[in-house]
Amino acid sequence: MRKILKAIDSVNEWVGTQMKWLVFAIIVVCISEVISRYVFNKPTIQLPCILVMTAASLYALSFGYILLHKGHVRVDVLYARLSQRTKAVFDVVLTLLFFFPVIGLLTYAAGEWMWYAWSTGERSQMTYWYPILGPVRTTVFAGMLIFLLQGVAQFIRDLHFALRSRPYD
Repeated sequence: MRKILKAIDSVNEWVGTQMKWLVFAIIVVCISEVISRYVFNKPTIQLPCILVMTAASLYALSFGYILLHKGHVRVDVLYARLSQRTKAVFDVVLTLLFFFPVIGLLTYAAGEWMWYAWSTGERSQMTYWYPILGPVRTTVFAGMLIFLLQGVAQFIRDLHFALRSRPYD
């Protein structure tokens, strides 16, 4: 089990660190569009679509990395004052109540959207450029899937700590 958890962590660590390159791509796309629009007075139809698709990929593929490094927002007013074991109990309960149902459904929906996009050749209606949506839907699904897997890994660690008062790893 430890090897599986380490593999999930490694995937999210690697994917998350690669996302810095998408940030650079987003910056380049934004600057290119601004220069094209305001300096040359020739706005493009492609760059806003590319920006939205790149940002969607960046966000979705970063979720697992952020969870791995405990970067998601918490209400620290109470949480920070709790013991490590009580924090683990809270995390287990809240993961069961909120994380698994919500992220599970979002992952399922992302998979359905991805399947639909590829099977129908779906295209974006955002502009008359009509780019295909399969690639971006695939990256969003992949991001949601590795986020869900990271949540499972974190849940196992929290459950172990809640029951045994010592870290799993």
